[in-house]
Amino acid sequence: MLCRELFKKTRYGVAGLLLGLYGCTQSQLFLINSLARFDNFTVVEDIPYSSHELNHLTIYLPGSTASSHATVVFFYGGCWGGCETINKENYLFVAQALSTHGYTVVIPDYRRYPEVKFGAIIDDAKQSVEWVKAHIADYGGNSDNIFLMGHSAGAHLGAMLTLNEDYLSSSTIQSIKGFIGLAGPYDFLPFTDAYQKEVFGPEQNYPSSQPINFVQGTEPPLLLLYGNGDTVVRPVNIEHLSAKVRQTGGCVETHRYEHLDHAGLLGALSVPLQNREPVLADIARFVDYYAGPTKPCQSIPTLSGFS
Repeated sequence: MLCRELFKKTRYGVAGLLLGLYGCTQSQLFLINSLARFDNFTVVEDIPYSSHELNHLTIYLPGSTASSHATVVFFYGGCWGGCETINKENYLFVAQALSTHGYTVVIPDYRRYPEVKFGAIIDDAKQSVEWVKAHIADYGGNSDNIFLMGHSAGAHLGAMLTLNEDYLSSSTIQSIKGFIGLAGPYDFLPFTDAYQKEVFGPEQNYPSSQPINFVQGTEPPLLLLYGNGDTVVRPVNIEHLSAKVRQTGGCVETHRYEHLDHAGLLGALSVPLQNREPVLADIARFVDYYAGPTKPCQSIPTLSGFS
């Protein structure tokens, strides 16, 4: 799905020509990631953060001329396993985009449905972040300025870890400087797909799967991004969560992009599209501002959407 939608958004110049030469999914992602490989970063692959075979992560360190002043942990989507899921190796283009701005990037794999349910999925996400807090400095990353980021179901995982303080240790929570959600589901009851009832079941557990139910107004700043062409995740998710954060006195910034859909929002981070939409620029500005000592909530003019 990511490849098909990205192809539709890149029907111009060399990007459209090259993407059109290949079939969907793996081959198109291979090309997108091949373009990303030309950049200056160091890769440390397949580091175990827990015991399962999927509990591995890859670290991307910015080039020698950049200063790694923040660490971004990125969770990919795929319906928690309920639809097509592509492993961490296929998101090199995300790491390239972020490392270019001087950030250390960590992309973990995690267990997925139908092999496991949400309890195990979120536990893997938790373990990966705890590993980053404990070990990323050994690789040259910053363990005090950590940002959680995700797309689609991955944004849900990042939001849960950011908003529900029962998951992470207190020292790790203090190091989370912000959350960046791309097309995330944050308030999606009642479930519309049968697999979701299984992933988050039994029924009495449904409310605890919704990030919006854990907003207190004391969470780190949130950056919520959404494409107006998204037909996968409803806009009420970003609208309801941002409203709840503001009502409780929290800090949230939202952007909607007129010409992007669900997959195109993430695809905007790829090399051919980075300068076509301001998605990467909005993310970099957010991270640069909130990295380091605590700062007041930033008021941003609505240039690429609404706030």
